[in-house]
Amino acid sequence: MRIWKLCLPLLAACAAAPLPSSEPIPAEWLSVPAATRYPALSYQSGLLTHEARKADPGPVHVDGKRLMNGEKSLTPDFAAIDSFDVSAARKEIVFSAKPKDNFDVGLVSVDGSDIHWIPPDGADEIAPQWAPRGNRVSYIIRTANGDFVRTVQVTTSAASTMEFPSGRVKSIAWEVSGEHFAVSWEAVDASDRIESMAYDGKERVTLTAPSSVLKDIAYETSRNAVIVRPEAIRYGEKLPLVVWRVADRNRWSDARAKLQREARVACAIVERDPDAAFWADMKLHPWIDLTRVFVVNAPAPPGAIGIRGDAAIESGRYRKSGNSFLVPVDVVESFAAGNIAHQLKGTPPANGRTR
Repeated sequence: MRIWKLCLPLLAACAAAPLPSSEPIPAEWLSVPAATRYPALSYQSGLLTHEARKADPGPVHVDGKRLMNGEKSLTPDFAAIDSFDVSAARKEIVFSAKPKDNFDVGLVSVDGSDIHWIPPDGADEIAPQWAPRGNRVSYIIRTANGDFVRTVQVTTSAASTMEFPSGRVKSIAWEVSGEHFAVSWEAVDASDRIESMAYDGKERVTLTAPSSVLKDIAYETSRNAVIVRPEAIRYGEKLPLVVWRVADRNRWSDARAKLQREARVACAIVERDPDAAFWADMKLHPWIDLTRVFVVNAPAPPGAIGIRGDAAIESGRYRKSGNSFLVPVDVVESFAAGNIAHQLKGTPPANGRTR
């Protein structure tokens, strides 16, 4: 009993110990200008709109992990089904499903038939869609270094493939003739744009340019990262490194673009926490300054500055914990853009001749 009474003041002191104080986030670090987005496209009465495509699948639906027509099973169970599209004229379904490791595109009759698989690519094939007329389908091939769109003439198997380097396709809309289609897509260096092209990739033109573009930059793939840097590096210059973790490295970021416009940095965009192999690879780039490293949304190594989200941090404030800034989850990227640019002011990289 006496020991317990002695412990009571200590417990009270621990309970009363204040948490590390937080600071208000500067207003300009709470948000960034947003580029125009085009998440959906469709042709309505012959005109291209920014509305989602409306399709009538009739009684065809997904039940669990298989395709059904009413009560009739059209496919076996798959690991997953991405999407499907029904051609009423052909009475045929094009669908994307995962038989094993990747999503593949197949064809099956609405009345039930053997599945005819389009030859796979070893990458996920998603979002299949019938052209309004003719016997063509389109789908997206999603790879680590950017998307492709493939069109296939199902009666002859003739195929055409269009590349969208370091980018992600967001929507495809076929003209009513089935001869041309429009694509909205984003990339690591530019926000959403809309392009039109013939079914075979020819006559490719830009209908709507991206509202935000990173100019005079270069990018390369290195150790599971896309490194974006100024195109011209001065002789002897070393750039601070910003490691920016995201869910998809091929998507546009308004916040990262703001940072790269305001500070000369090398930004390594990654989809996983950087490991020892990643840091070893960074040492191979002589223009990266590993004494000035910032890590966003991932653990920061000793000597680096981390910026990450913490649900316990009150809105509009941040807290410093060791070498990391803890901020509300919804403002991590905008805070990082402002904070890193602010920290780098007055400490420019070494100047010299441009090479």
